[in-house]
Amino acid sequence: MPTARGTWARISWHPPNAIFPREFSGIEASMAVQGVPKPLFIQAAHWMDNGLVCRAEEMTLISEKTISTTYTLDKAPEVTGRWWEDLADALAHLARTDTNRIGLAQEDIDRSITGAFSTPVDTTIRSWVVGHGDLHWANLTAPRLFLLDWDSWGLMPQGLDAAKMWASVFRIPRLTEEISARFNQDLSTRDGKLSQLWVCANRILGARRRGRETDQSEHARWTGERLVAELA
Repeated sequence: MPTARGTWARISWHPPNAIFPREFSGIEASMAVQGVPKPLFIQAAHWMDNGLVCRAEEMTLISEKTISTTYTLDKAPEVTGRWWEDLADALAHLARTDTNRIGLAQEDIDRSITGAFSTPVDTTIRSWVVGHGDLHWANLTAPRLFLLDWDSWGLMPQGLDAAKMWASVFRIPRLTEEISARFNQDLSTRDGKLSQLWVCANRILGARRRGRETDQSEHARWTGERLVAELA
């Protein structure tokens, strides 16, 4: 939400046993990232309330609207070729950041993929890069590009950011093809395919926990089975 100071504030709360340190320090640590349009950290405060750890973060105001309010898109966004170029430049600058932050660990990849698919797959990641970690359309703005929500950034498999964008547009085949083409250098690699498979696995596991299939989990299942066959 915007503040009377002309800044942005975000308030979150978590049970103490559900706090992930890398998420609680994401916006502060993102100050190491240069050449990427994003909010800048100003200050943060923590306090306890009814057994919950509460956190307020203040950052510079981003007035540009997000492309979507939800993870999954139902229609193609109106973005220009320049917007795509700016995104590619931003991700290239991000990849050159010097950090020891872990955005996604190998054991998390192993657990999700083996939990969702019965066919054994070698899930070993060979190429680790620095990425955003939660790159979907509700964290991207237009017409001017900004990348929001820096809780999950850090080292992750090559192609993970592209895989998240790809997965969130499954209802729009033309945009799926465009993302696959624009990020082909990442998504066509073995690590890129494992990134796609990990995203599919999480959709399947989420539906399993809820006890209800959706069009997203069904798409993730048959797409994941195709990726498993390619990776076997």
